[in-house]
Amino acid sequence: MIIDVDRVSLALQQLERLLRALEDLRENVLPRDPTLFATMAEAPLDDLERLRQELADFLQETKSSA
Repeated sequence: MIIDVDRVSLALQQLERLLRALEDLRENVLPRDPTLFATMAEAPLDDLERLRQELADFLQETKSSA
């Protein structure tokens, strides 16, 4: 859960790493085996969505308390 600006920074770093991992999968796995790509990409995509939602929740809470 994101509760302060420091954790926002960590979440953004995690997002960057996940996006780089997905890009690597897209370049190296997808052309050879689309089914394997779909399987391997599932967890990073789930993590991206979770982080996106946590950031959205944090921003909403920040706006509400302002």
